[in-house]
Amino acid sequence: MNMLSSRDRASAPSLVGCIPDMPPPVLEGVSLKAVLEDLLANVEVHQTFRNRHHGPIEAVYTFPVPHGATLLSFTAKLGRRELAGRILPAAEAEDDYEEAVTSGDAAILLQEASPGMYTVNVGNLLPDEKVELTYRYAQLQHWQSGALRFALPTVIAPRYGDPAKAGLEGHQVPEHDMFAHHSAEFSAGIRGVLQDAEITCPTHGIVIERQADGAVVRLEGGCAMDRDIVLVLKRAQATPALALFEDMEGGGRTALLTFVPETGRPTSPESRFVKVLVDCSGSMQGDSIGQARVALRRILDSLRPQDYFSIMAFGSTHRYLTPECAACTPEALKAAREAVAKLDADLGGTELRAALLALMKVRAPGGDKGDVLLVTDGETFDDNLTKAAAKAGGRVFTVGVGCAPGASLLERLSEQTKGAAEFVTPGDDIAGRIHRHFQRLYQPRVVDLAIRWPGRVVREQRAREGGVFAGDTVHIMAQLADVTAGDVVIGCRLEDGTVLETRVALRRLEGAAGALPGVGFLERLMAAAELEAARLDTGRDASAEVARLTALAVRCQLMSPWTSCLMVALRDWNEKTDGMPDLVKVPQMLAAGWQGNGGLRHDVCFCMSAPQSAHHVVGMRLYADSVGAAPWGLDDLPGLGVPGAVVDALRRLVDGGDDESLVCLLALHALLKAKVKPALDREQARLVRRLAKLAAANDPALAHRVAAVVASALPAAP
Repeated sequence: MNMLSSRDRASAPSLVGCIPDMPPPVLEGVSLKAVLEDLLANVEVHQTFRNRHHGPIEAVYTFPVPHGATLLSFTAKLGRRELAGRILPAAEAEDDYEEAVTSGDAAILLQEASPGMYTVNVGNLLPDEKVELTYRYAQLQHWQSGALRFALPTVIAPRYGDPAKAGLEGHQVPEHDMFAHHSAEFSAGIRGVLQDAEITCPTHGIVIERQADGAVVRLEGGCAMDRDIVLVLKRAQATPALALFEDMEGGGRTALLTFVPETGRPTSPESRFVKVLVDCSGSMQGDSIGQARVALRRILDSLRPQDYFSIMAFGSTHRYLTPECAACTPEALKAAREAVAKLDADLGGTELRAALLALMKVRAPGGDKGDVLLVTDGETFDDNLTKAAAKAGGRVFTVGVGCAPGASLLERLSEQTKGAAEFVTPGDDIAGRIHRHFQRLYQPRVVDLAIRWPGRVVREQRAREGGVFAGDTVHIMAQLADVTAGDVVIGCRLEDGTVLETRVALRRLEGAAGALPGVGFLERLMAAAELEAARLDTGRDASAEVARLTALAVRCQLMSPWTSCLMVALRDWNEKTDGMPDLVKVPQMLAAGWQGNGGLRHDVCFCMSAPQSAHHVVGMRLYADSVGAAPWGLDDLPGLGVPGAVVDALRRLVDGGDDESLVCLLALHALLKAKVKPALDREQARLVRRLAKLAAANDPALAHRVAAVVASALPAAP
């Protein structure tokens, strides 16, 4: 049996102890509410934890947050107490938390574990005690060629790599349990210019209630937290350009400019060098690798005769499927399509950095760096990748595939290299996403974007650092002094010499939520964008700059790599604990489609679950032993003592199109039932019995075929 490397085991789901009955989950429920108004999303996340253990616990939960989200507030209800979080320097918040916990008091600490991940620690939760946490955050949205994609992540898929090198502490590292089940309720209010948009949801069934002042979207029957919740809104025209301002305490203004560069610009006739990098690691099995094949076929169809191309596959290693740089001849494209047809998720881990940097070095005959189209689920720990890619030069256009892609990494990678990001859920229109990327690739490049504000610019900050493309929203923020009357003027100069100019009236923002005493809402958004940009800036004096950024985050009460959020509830002496609560981590569900587990069919979510069981079960490809073994294949069966005649009969089923790993699982179960003992230990045999029953419930016809084949291939009983 092929074993996962020790590196892979850090991110592989643990199966230890998952067969016996599990204690009731600490995370009792999650409620997600969003309001999308114009291009601003306000989201409220409500989490309920309860201690069902016999003694005090410290509940720890690492959960995903959308890229670009700005936390506005964090509150808690503990019994009758209402608590409000305070943003403090990270070291101070952690020290105060530890002091409170060891003193026997209740405390709650929220930390940014890494980009796109928060960890909450609920210390000294008493037996049967409940705490309700509420997070509120804002996020600027973006039109992309007439569509707005709102994505709310609910799960962190297993990731390749060393989380410690990515800066995660042990308690922050997400753990995965194939028997875990978390569910959430979700609703979204659609208002403003979006209220008449066409609304679809590629991930869930939805109900849309149209009202006079907007629309309300709800999921049919709630949802399992094993995939992103995605809403796609389409309008005949994108939101017009908008410029808003707030007055600052002490003088000056903070302004937000939102605009969409005009569409319909001609494509550039010059040749392009399109370098394609496709993820063939094990996590891409199932839905994701199928999406990748479709994406690559669409890419090959989109190339022009004057272009050059290259395709590289990567996993633990990387290899070219085509020459390093091939002209788009019919012969070269035919050979590439044949190579793509054979593509599979069989290259092991996800060593993205080495593959990406190697491909970025390749040049076209004329010396053109070219652009990279990266197709991946992005499920890797490598926060330094974006710095290395930006330094290497060249644009990276990412296509995130799967039900829970590593969106934060892919967004940051595309932004820092002046590319763009697209995401495709199974069942979604992947051809349309590839077409949008090629529209960007073939546009004349923007060589200068100049904004003339009505006033002196003290500081300017782009909330999204990606390239500027026709049809894609751009957000720019500025702090202004000496403000005068007049419009904001947008000047955009293209590589072909074309100059585009747009004027937008600056108007006051009224009634925005999220302001603090002395700090406006737009000022907080601008500070959050500055903190995010500073995460990647290594050219400044570290100690002085960290002190400045920490002070900025504390003043604006913002989460960052340098700050955390703390709440403390002092207990009466008779309620204090001994200060040593048991650590209880909330496990993640396995993301649907990860390594072929679960998925989406015909736009309808499905999973495998035991009849009359409260445990949501996914991960049919992870019927592995407790140290993280890979699934059994036909070549593994002889080593388990399976008779050769049985293996040959099963091979005929697989050659006929049945899934190899499921066939092997069901065959091992049939052998156990037939009292022909394969070489499995007790835990492995229990796991085979458990998962084979689930597989048979999901596909009884396959189970019947495998059982019949095994029975006919076994020698008759004497």
